[in-house]
Amino acid sequence: MWPCLLIALALLGTVPVSCSALASPAVEDEEDVTELEMPKEYSGCLGARDKQALSVPIMPGTATCRYVVISHPRSFRCAQHICARRFHGHLASIHDSRTNSFLLLLARQRSIAGEVWIGAVSQPAQTPIPSCHWTDRSPWNYSRWIPGHPLPGHRFCTAVCTNDGLWRSVRCKKRLPFICEI
Repeated sequence: MWPCLLIALALLGTVPVSCSALASPAVEDEEDVTELEMPKEYSGCLGARDKQALSVPIMPGTATCRYVVISHPRSFRCAQHICARRFHGHLASIHDSRTNSFLLLLARQRSIAGEVWIGAVSQPAQTPIPSCHWTDRSPWNYSRWIPGHPLPGHRFCTAVCTNDGLWRSVRCKKRLPFICEI
């Protein structure tokens, strides 16, 4: 009863919501979660060597990726925490245009927010172009930035726009739906 009361108060905005309180399966609203497996005709996850415990191998060097879209908005940090604690995964990393297109379709089905978090972060660098990395430490070998992004000067997190599939630098404290790769 007590967790239900906290959730109700949090939804009304009278009690702050902590990431740890919402990371447990009993608390997260199942209507906010959509899980899909990437079809076999896709190339699979790059960096599969690092994800064998989370993926099902199809053929040597590739893996089937599973994704979960959480439509309830969270900060980037909170989204990472929920992906790790609840789904034993991480925010999605995107290594090719087919995966980007697949996740775009998935996000369009489950979110009306216009943007969803993925696991990319940009850091200020010595050059005018910020350095970027995936939070799962997989190789940075693909990007789909809107012109003018990633933004320089600060640490930014990355969101995919559900209208055009292009990536945008966004302040990490902004609350957005997100995609976990599990």
